[in-house]
Amino acid sequence: MNRVFTIVLFLISLTSLNADIAFEGLDLYSDGRLLYSAQVSNPGSNTQKSLFIADLDKNKSRILTAFPEKLDILDNGKIIQIRNSFGAYRFPISGGLPLSVTGFPGFTDGAPVQFGQVEAMAPSPDGKWILYIEPVSAGYGNLVLIEVSTGKRFPVSSRIERPGRNFPAQWSRDSRVFIYSKEGKLYYFSIATLSSVSVDEQFKIIGNGLINSVYWGPQGDFFYVNGRTIYRVRSTELFTRSLYTSFLDIGQVAGILPFTFDPSFDLFWIHPSSKAIIVSKSGQSVFYFPLIDGTNAVSSQTGQSSIYPYLVLPSLCSDIKLLWSADGIVTIWGLRSDNNDIAFAYRLDVSKDQGPYSFVPVTLPSISDALLSPDGSKAVLWGNAGSFIYSYRDWKPTQTITKTKTLSAGWLNNDELVIGDIQFIYVFKLPNNRTILGLSQVDAYGFEDKSGTILAKTDNSWFSTDGNLIWSPRSGKVDLRPLSVSSDRFRVYLEIQGGGPYRNLPMIRSMDGMTTRPLLNIDGLQYETISNIPLKDEVTSRDGVFNNGKRYGSRSISLTFDVIDAPEGLTTVLDCLKRYGIRVTFFVNGEFIRRYADLTRLLSNSGHEIGSLFYAPIDLSDTRYRVDAQFIIRGLARNEDEYYRTTGKELSALWHAPYYVLSPELIAAAAAAGYKTVGRDIDPLDWLGKTDVRRSFVPYRTASEMIDQIIQTKKPGSIIPIRIGANENVRGDYLFNQLDVLLDALLRAGYQIVPISTLMEQAK
Repeated sequence: MNRVFTIVLFLISLTSLNADIAFEGLDLYSDGRLLYSAQVSNPGSNTQKSLFIADLDKNKSRILTAFPEKLDILDNGKIIQIRNSFGAYRFPISGGLPLSVTGFPGFTDGAPVQFGQVEAMAPSPDGKWILYIEPVSAGYGNLVLIEVSTGKRFPVSSRIERPGRNFPAQWSRDSRVFIYSKEGKLYYFSIATLSSVSVDEQFKIIGNGLINSVYWGPQGDFFYVNGRTIYRVRSTELFTRSLYTSFLDIGQVAGILPFTFDPSFDLFWIHPSSKAIIVSKSGQSVFYFPLIDGTNAVSSQTGQSSIYPYLVLPSLCSDIKLLWSADGIVTIWGLRSDNNDIAFAYRLDVSKDQGPYSFVPVTLPSISDALLSPDGSKAVLWGNAGSFIYSYRDWKPTQTITKTKTLSAGWLNNDELVIGDIQFIYVFKLPNNRTILGLSQVDAYGFEDKSGTILAKTDNSWFSTDGNLIWSPRSGKVDLRPLSVSSDRFRVYLEIQGGGPYRNLPMIRSMDGMTTRPLLNIDGLQYETISNIPLKDEVTSRDGVFNNGKRYGSRSISLTFDVIDAPEGLTTVLDCLKRYGIRVTFFVNGEFIRRYADLTRLLSNSGHEIGSLFYAPIDLSDTRYRVDAQFIIRGLARNEDEYYRTTGKELSALWHAPYYVLSPELIAAAAAAGYKTVGRDIDPLDWLGKTDVRRSFVPYRTASEMIDQIIQTKKPGSIIPIRIGANENVRGDYLFNQLDVLLDALLRAGYQIVPISTLMEQAK
């Protein structure tokens, strides 16, 4: 009897906030081998399902299919590495079953399923090393270097900010050196020092910045932007120059920008031959500048900055990507923060010696990423619509590789590339040759009736393996053995779990030893314990202010975002919330509405709850203002009108005063206008800049310190405000840029993030 275990790729709804891991399809063979599948519905990541084989005698599992959420081509095309929620796995370019990366924590080795985005490690290009952040708290971890051949671990640095969208380290292309960021400074590490006397970290410093302040070039050098200055640094000079960074520039000056580079918001890319730089300023504008050599005066270049092309980006763009060929043709595009469509796409041709140059709009299919071939003649584009080959110079589509959703791709050479879609991982050789390397997911599986060979079906085709060799295509009739959950020595079943991220667990009963044990160890993966009994003195509202939700019965919490007068971070936050499927409450100020109408409309169409932050960012306790009931009522009404004129929609009847200034008169006036006043029970202090510390006794906290403080002090019903926008009083980093790290920590604890109105309803 054939059995089909259907994979259902669940869409993450706006209320599905917790990771959900479910096992199914237990099939036990007489020799003690157990087939089973595990599906992960993981906020911030693709829903995915993998097939495993367990040896019950050895109590060891092995993954058989690897969902290619991230794909790396290592060791000059000899090794394929796949990363997903279950860990990191490798197989040779000739194909094979995925093997766990030695030393890196994976699901089959007892590590928990990864939450959120899959970006927790950085392999060296030669494949010999892995950088990994070993967690020590919600916000921090230790940077560890793993030697893949032995699994040996080398500590690099402690108290590194846990990675969000970007891993905080970058390898040189020759795998000899990497740069990492820590507490707003950049450091280098040379592999050669592992066999010599250890050098203190203070002598490895490059300068101030974050990891996106550096960009590795093709000749063993890297570019580093600090303030307005662009430096070119040779890795061979790092040790000598880092000893004298207090009075000697880290490298040679390669250019001067006409503005200050802020690594919290800005990005840059370098021409493949190091001839020019493209800078994205706060995701709002893109600028092109040629780089200089040692014979040119810096001022002669920057003085002509107005003649170089620039591009004003649409406000709804959340991510910027580009291709840049050696002959000087740039393709740049961005994704919309409210959906997966292309927000903009332009081409810039600076291959000619003289301008004028300009950005020209082009059309792109629905893609998530693209890569140039090594010679720059072709580009592979991929995303939800499939994968495609384009002729790069004339930008014309030449071939459709597949129309199946493609997750990752990479070039082996100018005519071969590796494609990872939701069904297969394969080598595609132009013009149309495919060689399957592995399976991404399967629709059905089981043991062959007589031989015990493992069979799996995907895309209406059957494949087989003995559990050690590569999947091979099967033709003709497939004779699947009837499902079995018992043998002479074992019985297996699924046990429903009462809490934590695991919906159920495979359990093994041994007939010989008369024992029962779980197949997997999940110690430490239960959600935080909370009380189901209300406290006698529990208060959710005090003096007309809703300060928190109920403290018992459920792990609900509210994140609120204050949109006051600056746009930085808004599209990043909206994109992150969309990926996690989370609905929150935004409070918008009239100053922002008037300055940024497009972003206000983007916010209004996002599906989030939008409350009022008054019509201007003024301190209502300031004695210069006559703040009476009519002042508050008129200010709230004016903000309503501004919002309606801009969006055609109404604000929610929720508000909090700027800076959370409150008094009985303010609360009563807001109530008379029909508004409910919202407070907070946790203040992350993300509004505080470094210069504020000099004027107050309030401590300055980094974003990672804020995350640790939130996780330590939060309770069910907590309200946690986060401020959007750059801080004019100087910050080194921003909590909203680490939102995915905070969300992952809350999800691991079992919390659901809900809008304020939901928290209020639950408190009734």
